[in-house]
Amino acid sequence: MIELLDLQQTLHAFAACNDDYDVSMSFGWVHATDGEPMHARFWLPPDEDTAFDDDGEVPAEARALGLRGYLEPGNFAGVIFVQKRQRPLSTVEEYAKALEHYCEHDAFLEVEGVDEALGEATAADRLAARYAGVGADIFTSFDLWLLACADEQLKAAAQHVAHVHQVPVGEALARCRALPLVLGEALDRNRAQVIKDQFGAIGATLQVHGFKPFPWMDAPVLR
Repeated sequence: MIELLDLQQTLHAFAACNDDYDVSMSFGWVHATDGEPMHARFWLPPDEDTAFDDDGEVPAEARALGLRGYLEPGNFAGVIFVQKRQRPLSTVEEYAKALEHYCEHDAFLEVEGVDEALGEATAADRLAARYAGVGADIFTSFDLWLLACADEQLKAAAQHVAHVHQVPVGEALARCRALPLVLGEALDRNRAQVIKDQFGAIGATLQVHGFKPFPWMDAPVLR
């Protein structure tokens, strides 16, 4: 069954992935109907075998719905990322414009006012996005802090910190005695969940700050 999505739903589907690799494993292609992206409908087949028939064409069932090959998943994600890098608080309409420009010109849309050398938003815009709870990537991300650790938990906590920070246990122990301690910043969901579970198992107190991919979404949480 073909599930048609609007652009916002398509953005959410990409944002639900853990990282670029997850994108490549989740979608075989991005198909879309004709017209401007804001008014088009999209289909995200789960693999290339579903995305194309034996002749390498969009399946007849999809063509009957007006769908055609639109972009490779990696290219679609790249367009969204570049737009977000330049304007972190972009709207759905601005993402639509970026996609339309890319498809027409085979080039990323350049947003006025960005740092030309780095191709990214100003520091003020990036700070505004952070205050709005929006991360730097198109995927959910998390900052984790170790806030409290009882004396009987120190040894186990230090072992975990040594592994996370890639430092000797002795240095990790010193860090655990000088809390609060940043365990990780801009971590993907899977990595953040693993760290949270490790420290939760020993009863340590963590602070988890989730960053959403797009400003209109709810703040993400870990289990």
